[in-house]
Amino acid sequence: MDILRQQLFNIIAFVFLGLFVAVWGSVLLRVGFWVPDGRTVAPPLNGALVTAAGVLATSLSSLTASALGFTIAEVRRDESEQDARRPGPGAPGSSTAVNPSDVTARLSGRIVAAIIVYLAVGLAVLLLWLAKGTASTDLIGAFALSLLGWLIGAAGVVFQTEKRNT
Repeated sequence: MDILRQQLFNIIAFVFLGLFVAVWGSVLLRVGFWVPDGRTVAPPLNGALVTAAGVLATSLSSLTASALGFTIAEVRRDESEQDARRPGPGAPGSSTAVNPSDVTARLSGRIVAAIIVYLAVGLAVLLLWLAKGTASTDLIGAFALSLLGWLIGAAGVVFQTEKRNT
């Protein structure tokens, strides 16, 4: 029982990420192997699968983006406090860039796993959407566009955290 208590958060994360992969894997397989038949423009997906896929994708996207944002803010705050305690020239907290390695060092393994899973599944969805075009579903297109938006935000964070060694 103590092992379950110690690993509870890891179990929850594993179940959530596993469910995300299973649901989106099902969507990818159904859309990927669907061949246009002239009667329908996209493969039929049941409402429960569409809802679950949308909720899971939105949840994981929000979770990873907020974790990155909070971690960057935490690193900035700590660096500002250190700058304020350091004697010498320069205004405390004047540097807006943070060291990316400080940010990644503070991310938990669960968050890193969530980011990797989101990116891997999202890139598979994006590639399928680009390959299938109009023969895919709106769900695929929506997630692909959402992933692109997430990547743009993440790229902004990556470039914003770049710190020059002076």
